[in-house]
Amino acid sequence: MAGIVYSVRKNRYEQAKLQGFEIMEKGGLSLSEGTSIHYMFLRGMDSAIPDADWTRLHFDIAIPENMTYYTHVFTVNDNIYRKTKEHFSIDEYLTGDAPIEEKKLFLQQVGARRSVGKNDLLLFGMEGRYLYLAIEIQGTGEGYLTNLRVERDADSFIEAFPEVYRENNPFFQRYISVFSSIYNDFDADIDALPELLDLDKCPRECLNVYISWMGIDVDGDFLREEVLRTLVREAYKLNRLKGTRACLERLVEIFLDEKPLILEQNMIKAYEEKGGVMGDAFQSGSIFDVNILVKKKLSETERFQMLYLIDQFKPLRARIHLIQLKDGGLLDSNVYLDLNARVEGTSTASLDESKDLSANIVLQ
Repeated sequence: MAGIVYSVRKNRYEQAKLQGFEIMEKGGLSLSEGTSIHYMFLRGMDSAIPDADWTRLHFDIAIPENMTYYTHVFTVNDNIYRKTKEHFSIDEYLTGDAPIEEKKLFLQQVGARRSVGKNDLLLFGMEGRYLYLAIEIQGTGEGYLTNLRVERDADSFIEAFPEVYRENNPFFQRYISVFSSIYNDFDADIDALPELLDLDKCPRECLNVYISWMGIDVDGDFLREEVLRTLVREAYKLNRLKGTRACLERLVEIFLDEKPLILEQNMIKAYEEKGGVMGDAFQSGSIFDVNILVKKKLSETERFQMLYLIDQFKPLRARIHLIQLKDGGLLDSNVYLDLNARVEGTSTASLDESKDLSANIVLQ
């Protein structure tokens, strides 16, 4: 057993007192630019048990080598501080607007355990219903703090020894707790394995592997993450439709979030045989030419990326022409149309009771 784990996520950070940090969407913290002092004071973690045995603190941190960080941890059975004339809530004080130096002095007064440059701490001997945590980072640069968690009653190895080893032997407990922590990490990794197969939660690196199993090449990470996740979900279906019009339509829709118009060359010829007139872009071509019309403006890089993806699903001998449609023009009241001029498209309008129509306006 890995005991009880308290994970610090976005909701806890929103209730904390932060200075020089920004909350990331997935729940971690990033260092604010241009700030050299970064502080985080969390509200107390409540075990609901007096004299609870806290065993371990762990978090992932990535900061430049010229920066350093400090961790302050203390436990109490009562979250009301009563050693002054005026009693006050520890939660409200630490997450309030009191000066940072005053809060640091308070941490010293309550005997907070201070560590330098350590992101994996054994909390041996720390007992109390509430656990409070503060982290200080000094220096300027980019950095992240994620996966912060605190474990309670997680020293499963010591429970496997006879009772004589568990009493009055702090050195043996500290020694065994190191191996217990390693075991618990392995246990947590094993428990998290199903998430690697969850297409909504797995890391992006896994998506590249999964889509390669379906024979689709996306090397170079040229797809946005949300596009890649959708593509992996529908890879089996797209492979079944490979070489069809429906496949190309869906592929472009996934990439651009808009449904394209696909004109095959035989469709253009059939239209012209009925007297229709097409633009110069559609005059030449063989039966293997396929025109994909999109409204969204694409950069040259995006054009090549989409064509690279389409080439993996198009019919074998097909030649794909990607055509970007321009925005329609606007006519004001001073524009006149000459003979044979035509305005395509329709628009609707509504008139309320206060609108009048002049003699020059015709409703059709």
